[in-house]
Amino acid sequence: MPGIKPGAAYAVVVDFAAYPRLFPEIKHVNVLSTDGRHARVEFRGSIVLPFRYVLDLDCDPEALTVTWSFVEGEVVKNSEGGWQFTSEAGGARVSYQVAMEISAPVPEFLLRKITDGLVALSLPAMFASVEREARQRTQADLG
Repeated sequence: MPGIKPGAAYAVVVDFAAYPRLFPEIKHVNVLSTDGRHARVEFRGSIVLPFRYVLDLDCDPEALTVTWSFVEGEVVKNSEGGWQFTSEAGGARVSYQVAMEISAPVPEFLLRKITDGLVALSLPAMFASVEREARQRTQADLG
């Protein structure tokens, strides 16, 4: 992310309440608990079918990392992954990893579409949303 500080991108990712505005497939977020470093968050959305899942997230503002593990869900049956933000030649390098298991009473081709929508197809838009929001927040802080 050229011109974006790693901390600015991290701040967007840990702003869970902003997800419905940033990511079109996420319709509602409920932060069930948080102490600043650990959060339990419920996500609700829709890609072909409505989905719901709860994640435990570990947020490290010093290392600029976020990792998560699955708690429970409907349609989404497992999810683990994380974000890492580091400095790179005038910007932020973003590393993202996710493993997700989807289970729904639908034909296999629809199940693939849901999985692809939640993981593969939404990644470029997700990164673009994080970058755009980090730029807007940085400009607002400067203005």
